[in-house]
Amino acid sequence: MKHLLSATALLLGSALAHAESAHWTFTYTGFYDHEAAVFLPDRQISGSFAGTDLNADGVLELGELNSLTIGSMDYIACGTRSNAYYHCGADSFLFSPDKGLSFSLGEYGSDPEGWRGGGHLIESGKMSYEYQFDPYTTTEHHLYWTEGTVLSMMSASPVTPVPEAPAWAMLAAGLGAVGCGRLLRRRTRSAPIKAGVPA
Repeated sequence: MKHLLSATALLLGSALAHAESAHWTFTYTGFYDHEAAVFLPDRQISGSFAGTDLNADGVLELGELNSLTIGSMDYIACGTRSNAYYHCGADSFLFSPDKGLSFSLGEYGSDPEGWRGGGHLIESGKMSYEYQFDPYTTTEHHLYWTEGTVLSMMSASPVTPVPEAPAWAMLAAGLGAVGCGRLLRRRTRSAPIKAGVPA
């Protein structure tokens, strides 16, 4: 049994060794400030994301992310804290070298009565929106993407797909061969030896 477990771990480890997590940092620079009615060429929104292209299609999607951070908030990890009065998380995400980067995320909430609250939402390519409200005042701040908004990205590791179907087939065949070998060995050991009866 020990040999079977060792062989299984070795085969599985070699197949999964190709599935590496990709890590990217990004910065959007230059936004139109709606309230000030001015383009801010040095205003930035920066973040990072990490994930694994599990289906090997060259595209990282929301379900394949390990983290998506802007500022100090990880919008993948914070989703577990959402409740009826507070939402935190990413609603969409897509990245590939061909299709570019797009995402929608936010953190917002209010008290149970709805008297006080606030938050922020970011939809890449469109808008960053922050707001606060209480019974006396409401404040809002909009930053809009424009043709002058520039995206810069740096990769800390390449997007490496998991093994393709032939690699998984070889893994299955190897596990099957190990299992069959164990089964045959067990049957050979337990088969009774019949003494020959002279004619």
